[in-house]
Amino acid sequence: MSTAGWKRYRLKEWHYLSFTTDEWFVAVGLVQLGYVANLFSYAVDRVQQKAAVEHGALSPFGRALQFAPSSVVGSTSWKTRDASVDIEAGDGWHVTLDIPLGPERLSGHAHIGSGESLAMLHRLAPRRIAYTHKAAGWPLSGDLELGTRPISLEGGLAASDWTRSQASRITEWKWASFSSFLPDGTPIGLNLSAQVYEDARGHSVENAVWIDGVVRRLSGVVFDLPRDPKSQPWRITSLDTDEVDLAFEPLGAREENTNFGIVRTEFVQPYGRFAGRVAGHDVTGAFGVVETHLSVW
Repeated sequence: MSTAGWKRYRLKEWHYLSFTTDEWFVAVGLVQLGYVANLFSYAVDRVQQKAAVEHGALSPFGRALQFAPSSVVGSTSWKTRDASVDIEAGDGWHVTLDIPLGPERLSGHAHIGSGESLAMLHRLAPRRIAYTHKAAGWPLSGDLELGTRPISLEGGLAASDWTRSQASRITEWKWASFSSFLPDGTPIGLNLSAQVYEDARGHSVENAVWIDGVVRRLSGVVFDLPRDPKSQPWRITSLDTDEVDLAFEPLGAREENTNFGIVRTEFVQPYGRFAGRVAGHDVTGAFGVVETHLSVW
């Protein structure tokens, strides 16, 4: 989907990736807002149950970030003196990164194998559309290092959220994502949202589950947020079916609050464990993220 002719102040783009293994959860996000671009990354040691180390950086007018022409062709890259990320689309995605995380550096390569995706155009208003390409539970390989600690990605799973949107001035959403294995070893991935891609019934049309690489649509869900979404349990349930019945227990959270006067963002992305059922499958123990986001842009 070309950006030609789009008003740059309205166009928003992002690519979020997560890598999940038994020992680690690693997230990388590149966000282009036009007036500013953002890189963030964090790593969670699942064995030690340690809170994440993280990195966040802003680039005025988005100069450090070059976005791919589409979700399936080209390269998205971030280049500054202290951090570099390159995400090359092709047969899945190939990721090369070198990012400071706290006192250490996260570096190495990851390859996300291809599979069935959920890709769609959604009309936000008569003259504004959004394109999003989601995947979860996809095969993962590669090797990273956090300082001197190796992070093997072999046999892990990945999730991806690639979005290009002519966003509304005020945009708010809730989101959940994980990649895990069922008790019999079958890979499973999940993408759920509310408040941004609703149909006439109020059901998000990007809700889906991936089981052994095969994607299946899910109906709308409601997110029941606690008073403190960073530390207290969340609940996510289907609106009018029994497809989704999940509890989420945060281990920690990435938080971002920016205010540039006429534009501002309030963002909380807890990471932790899910418990419950999705499409008849017990997913207790799955590790992933939930998110609540409000932007005035």
